[in-house]
Amino acid sequence: MTRVAGSSGEVTEKAVRRAAVLVIARHGYEAASLRMIAEEAGIKAPSLYNYIKSKEQLLYDLLKEPLVSMIDEFKERSSGVSDPYERLRLFIEGHLGFHLDFTREVFIGNMELRNLKKPHFKTVTGLRDQYSKMLTDIIEDGAAAGRFHVEDARVTTFALLAMLSGVCNWYRPDGPSDKETLVRIHTALAMQMLGVQVEDDTALSVPRPGRTKTGQRTQAA
Repeated sequence: MTRVAGSSGEVTEKAVRRAAVLVIARHGYEAASLRMIAEEAGIKAPSLYNYIKSKEQLLYDLLKEPLVSMIDEFKERSSGVSDPYERLRLFIEGHLGFHLDFTREVFIGNMELRNLKKPHFKTVTGLRDQYSKMLTDIIEDGAAAGRFHVEDARVTTFALLAMLSGVCNWYRPDGPSDKETLVRIHTALAMQMLGVQVEDDTALSVPRPGRTKTGQRTQAA
C-alpha cells in the first residue's frame, strides 16, 4: 500500500490511478471494490470521491487517457514527416514504448472494455478506431507511393497491431532482449509484412540463423 498522507491533491490523484490499475489488473473490474483501491492508495474510502466520480468513470478514464496520449504523441512526433517509411518507424516506436512500459493498463483495456457504459464504450472504441486509422493511412500512403505492397491495408493494419500489441503477453523486463532490440526486430518484421526489402538496412535487419566458419550453426537472437 502506498502512503500519501499529507501529499498534494495532484499526487494523491495519481496514487489513486496507480492503485486502481493494480487492483483492477489483479482482481478484475467487477471484483475490485473502491475500498480496495482506496486502501492500495493509502487513503480512507470516503476520501476517494474527492478524486473520482464513480468506479465506472474511473475505468473510463483509465481506458481513454492512454489512447488520447498515444494519438497526440504520434501526431506531434510525425508532424512534418511525409515519408511513410519514417512515419511507420515512429508509430511502431510509440506503440511498443507504451505496450512495453504499461502492460497492466493494456491488459485492463483489453479485458474490461465491456464494463463501460454505452456512451463511454462508444468514445473509447472511437478512439481505438482513430488510432488504428492512423496506421492504415500510413500503409495506404506507402502503397500509393510504391513503397509498401499489401493486398488490403485495413486487414494489414489489424495484423500489425496484433503483432505489436502481443508483446504484453510475453515481455519481461529482465528477459534477454531490451526494448531497443525489440523495437528494431518488430520494425523489421513490420516492414517485411509490408513487402519492404530490409536486407540492405542494417539498422532493421533481423538476425537469422547461419553458420560460422567452423560450420557450427548460430542462433537468431
